[in-house]
Amino acid sequence: MYAFMKLFSALSVLALVNAFPSAESFGFQRRANSTPTGGSICGTKQFILANELPADINNDGGAPLPKPNTTYPVYTALSVGMQNYTCGADSTWGPLGGYTFLFDISCLPQMHHAPFTSFIAALWDAAPPTVSNEQIIDLFEQVNPGTALGLHYWIADPNNATDGKINAVWDFTKSERYVNDTNRANAFLVAAETGNVPDPKNSTVNSPWLYEPILYVNGKKDGQLADEVYRFNSNGGNAPNNSCFPGSVLQSKSTLNFWLFGGAWEDTIH
Repeated sequence: MYAFMKLFSALSVLALVNAFPSAESFGFQRRANSTPTGGSICGTKQFILANELPADINNDGGAPLPKPNTTYPVYTALSVGMQNYTCGADSTWGPLGGYTFLFDISCLPQMHHAPFTSFIAALWDAAPPTVSNEQIIDLFEQVNPGTALGLHYWIADPNNATDGKINAVWDFTKSERYVNDTNRANAFLVAAETGNVPDPKNSTVNSPWLYEPILYVNGKKDGQLADEVYRFNSNGGNAPNNSCFPGSVLQSKSTLNFWLFGGAWEDTIH
């Protein structure tokens, strides 16, 4: 429980950074908005994706990560939670989605994103197995509501619910950031996955880095939160590279970053 409380305290630091006047001294301009209507807390024009991705990120196999279609992200998020796996008939682990919690890190300078994410990962990894999803939900609800962005989870393929495929969802519809937003019901997106490369530091332990464009269903975008999502700075999240008993399930702790580009709230970038 001590490690869990340290994790809570560390995440609460984000709320303090967001509230502390010196955020502007880093060049971050906080939105003057007493009636939240989406968007990040601090300006995101300081964030450049190319500075997060190694120049050779697409040289080690997988499907390459393309450049984003817009220059700046609308959201920069810390993701903390679990990746789920199930053991297939061939006795190997296959992805079964997961459930993670997303926090706004736009008030942290970009140079601190990766080390802060690794710091949170170490605390999350040290938390005992007795820490449940319900406790994480409590943590999520207690953190400054402007810092808690939303949830990340998976659903059956909206284009074919019986094909066994799953698609990632980013859901901000219950976030306090959207409490006064008339478009709140559309503050989500369902994504496809077209870019997937090995983690450049430790591909055995850390989950792959991804490019996930929005999914189209019946010719329409499934959600309006963003048009493109990049996943990187992975800490953990992979299944172990060993044989397993068919039908068994596994949870792997995961801490990483998501950057979301485009979407209905792109005009909030400053």
